[in-house]
Amino acid sequence: MKHRVRCGVLCLAGLLTAVSSYAESELSFNASGEMDRLVLGGADFSDTGSTGFILRHPKGETRLDKISETGNKIRVYDSEKTFGVVFQIDTYPRHAVIHLLDVKGVGDGLDYSLSLQIDSEDIAVYTLNDLMNARGSVRKNKNTVLTWPYLWARPRSDGSRGSVVLFDNRLSGDDRDAVLAEIWSAQAAAGHMVKPAVESWTEADVLAWVDRWADKFKSIAVVSVDPDGSAENLYEMTEKYVIPCGANRVYMFSSSWRESGMTTPRTDVFPGGKADLIAYSRYLEDRGIQLQLKSLSPQIRDKKYLSSSFVDPRLMCWCSGTLAKSVDETASTIPFRLGPDPIVKMKEPEYIRLGHEVIKVGSVKREDEVWMLEDCERGSKGTTAKAHRAGTELSALVESNRSFNFEEDFGLPDSLGEEICNDYGDFLNEVNVSHLHFDGTGRMHEPPWYVREFTDQVYSRVDHPTTGSVVGGGGLPAHFEMKFSKAKEIEGILNYWILRIGPRLYQKGRKHTESATSELEIHFDIANGILRGSRRLFFCGGQSGGQLSLELLKTYGLTDHCLELFGYWNELAPVFDEADADYLRTFMTGRGNHHTGPVSAVLSRDGSGNYIFTPHYIMGRTSGEDELIILDQEWGAQARWQAIRAGTTMELENPYEAQEPQVMLYVKDDSAALKNPLITVNGKGRLMVKGEILPTEYMKFEGGKTATVFDRNWNVLRSLPATTQAFVVNPGKNTFTTASGNGSDEADLKVQYITLGPVYVLASNRHLSGKTKGE
Repeated sequence: MKHRVRCGVLCLAGLLTAVSSYAESELSFNASGEMDRLVLGGADFSDTGSTGFILRHPKGETRLDKISETGNKIRVYDSEKTFGVVFQIDTYPRHAVIHLLDVKGVGDGLDYSLSLQIDSEDIAVYTLNDLMNARGSVRKNKNTVLTWPYLWARPRSDGSRGSVVLFDNRLSGDDRDAVLAEIWSAQAAAGHMVKPAVESWTEADVLAWVDRWADKFKSIAVVSVDPDGSAENLYEMTEKYVIPCGANRVYMFSSSWRESGMTTPRTDVFPGGKADLIAYSRYLEDRGIQLQLKSLSPQIRDKKYLSSSFVDPRLMCWCSGTLAKSVDETASTIPFRLGPDPIVKMKEPEYIRLGHEVIKVGSVKREDEVWMLEDCERGSKGTTAKAHRAGTELSALVESNRSFNFEEDFGLPDSLGEEICNDYGDFLNEVNVSHLHFDGTGRMHEPPWYVREFTDQVYSRVDHPTTGSVVGGGGLPAHFEMKFSKAKEIEGILNYWILRIGPRLYQKGRKHTESATSELEIHFDIANGILRGSRRLFFCGGQSGGQLSLELLKTYGLTDHCLELFGYWNELAPVFDEADADYLRTFMTGRGNHHTGPVSAVLSRDGSGNYIFTPHYIMGRTSGEDELIILDQEWGAQARWQAIRAGTTMELENPYEAQEPQVMLYVKDDSAALKNPLITVNGKGRLMVKGEILPTEYMKFEGGKTATVFDRNWNVLRSLPATTQAFVVNPGKNTFTTASGNGSDEADLKVQYITLGPVYVLASNRHLSGKTKGE
């Protein structure tokens, strides 16, 4: 508590009390409950308007327009004293905090919410827990709205029912960082905010930690590693691919490194268990590489919580009650007498805990006081079916990802949540994991603040700088480092989106894998990441977060191209110039969360060593029926193709100058072969290839006297002689006929005709001093 100061005062009915000499912040309200004075770090916001406190309820809304004061606590209530709330106002030299402590007159509170609107866009807000939410600095609305929607929630361990920090949003750079350091130091000391597991946490300590954190994560280039059940594969892949390409983080998917438990390594990959996992982490660390382990969120995995003879009563439940009538161990119908109404609403119980037995419920017949749980499977989840007497405790469990969750019991004695999260945090410290990732955070049955509770708890246990993410929720609120100016400087590195190099192999019968990833798709996927604000490079399998194995990399014919591209972007991404992003925007447009367009900007280097983009335009039919290049969030880019029968003539549009086009064609799986491909342009230009293209083979012509044939995974199979005669497309409309030179047009094809635009030299080259000629 030594860092905590209270330097503000309350103003009631226009009467001010003396302020301590070191006070630079004040927050007070007048006798009608409206904000009367607000000073943050010496900056006066007192002219800011406010709605006062509004309580919304089933009958409408009530203004709480009366106020009383006791020290730094205020009670705000309506004129008839039907409703009342108690706040604690703490002020510090450069920030102020509002804590909701108590609520009166709202019953169970389920249909009530409280709000305070402050009419200013210049106030920054940060919630200290998720019992409340805050919309701050909204320029469109020019206000800040604080909302307490969960008036039914129990107080947190610090006594609050929702807390929020206010500070001056106009500050930047070192001035803003100084405020943030004060907030983190003071609120951690007061027990309202989590911090890393370090002893000293003064403002100077905070700033030093943020420096260390930003330096560690100023560049993140990740390679996914799947050892495929072998320790030898793990190290071979690391030596052969990860280290040579310059990656500084290894990502391992949950199934590739662990058993069913959260912290139990696979013995085929790590024969010595955790000791071998730690050894691998240290091996990476010695080479400047971080380790990122994907796992599910902390859940019930250990047999000490769930076994044949014991079911921990601290498992999360959404309602509870008692057994209405005694049952034996064979009963398939369980009479359930409900207790108090549940807070968390669910449709039907899937599993129940009856004493120390877990029972899977088939269906529910709902009655007023007693529910009949029917078609039950006894002794589920490894427990033992037993006879139970009437009155035995019964609860409906919350299950997600084939695991039960722990109760929302943080801050309570004998907390199971704290026990499991602390064990998990200690494991992350031992293994030196660099990223806190939380997947499988439930099915939204938990209380709304539940995810933040356990992510905060894990973070508070970790003793080294980490990044973090929650699936579907972005970053962790606990990573307060993200708000400092140094984090803003590397914002693209920490972005939720990635620069994905994601090869996928051919796999018949699956929509997204009927074709292996092409070069143009790889380049488009990366450009999409750039335009989403990402500067974090990720070499992974074609599916989002998919794994790269030795088998995949050896099978995929463009692996060397991917590794070269990884090296390019590893250098470019941290210094990528916004002018180059603007260039990409000239031919890519947003569609939902991603981008689309007809062009893939292919990155390469010119003779002077400068990075260049060469736009590759996949021509579309003038009828407009062809889909543009699109990007699937999970699977990556899907290029534009025309599906045609050999012999088809199409009219295509070329936006560039006259040139010899590139040709790409694919013979579909169940098609006849294409013999001696013959491509005719505008009735007179010709490309003649001598040879046969078999089903699941690609043919690519890029000029010269040969065409290259690839297998379905882009491995080179052979070269075929090619001859051209006036094979040139004009600007604008052109006709293309794709046929077989032997007169048989039975092949079913996918085709692309590609023209190249003017080369663009990246502005980012100027940030790579000594590596390029162009400055």
